[in-house]
Amino acid sequence: MKAAWDWHLPRKTEGEQRAVVEFAHACGFDTLIVSGPTEAMVRRGRELGVRVVAVVSPNATAGFVEQRPECLQVALPVEENIAAAVSEWAPPRYQHLSHRWFSIVQSNRLLCYEHPESQEELKRRVRGALTVADGVAFDGFGFQNHYACFCDRCRGVRERMMEEGMEEEEAIRRMSEESLVDVSHHLYLCAKDAKPDAVVTNHVWPPFNPNPYYGCRLRLDYCTQTISWFYRPVWSIERVAFEAAEMKRLEDLRANVFAPFIGVYADPDLVRPEDRLAQELEIAGRYGHVALCTLGAPRKYPEIFRVVKAAMARIK
Repeated sequence: MKAAWDWHLPRKTEGEQRAVVEFAHACGFDTLIVSGPTEAMVRRGRELGVRVVAVVSPNATAGFVEQRPECLQVALPVEENIAAAVSEWAPPRYQHLSHRWFSIVQSNRLLCYEHPESQEELKRRVRGALTVADGVAFDGFGFQNHYACFCDRCRGVRERMMEEGMEEEEAIRRMSEESLVDVSHHLYLCAKDAKPDAVVTNHVWPPFNPNPYYGCRLRLDYCTQTISWFYRPVWSIERVAFEAAEMKRLEDLRANVFAPFIGVYADPDLVRPEDRLAQELEIAGRYGHVALCTLGAPRKYPEIFRVVKAAMARIK
């Protein structure tokens, strides 16, 4: 799989929608992952041999929040206060200034994966996406605080684990990881039932603090895991190579195929030099698959486009 994730190129008109697919094809990608792909995009993709895949997220809609508040993830009060303090008091671009790759506590309200109502809502989203798209990509499946949900249902599960002698820290780690693994498994089966030839992929994000490498356990066709991120601090190229090699070492083909994920934005202060990006793509190419996010950088910078196109041509 040679996948491009995008949410930066314009898609208001049908012509713009087709143009996004055409640009992904021109770069050498065989898969385009976007939110809310249209029938026009899917048709153009099939003409060009590009699979158009729909993003499915666990973000709670306003309607779900109102109707099923008990089915949402809950963070600890201290974490809610941290999020509120950052929102109210942090300076502009605080995440960048503090050299954080992601927020301490995510601001989006997320569904709790343990509730049957949440599971049915996610399956509904998968089935809906596949009425148009060639596949689905799960993005944002994690925890707001990066490690656990503290709703009554999740607390109850962990309490029963601790009653059997498990330490609280281990109960949190194990229960949270199994929740992530289980929801991926159920949604994979849902997708294949709705469309047997659908491609099912993801991006492992937000990070899961107890086990950053849990992606090898997720039931998918391809599991994309980050080897280079959008924001500073930029890892050394040696670290990028190590992360890719470690994820490949942990790969379990009974669950999924590992695909390195590279994030690069077009912002002048974030875009990386073409020689650096070429090194990252070469590392990804060693494993036969790649996911690049987003298409904004190769669209804006001809030198980045050339690097991406050359790298995709080398991956067979």
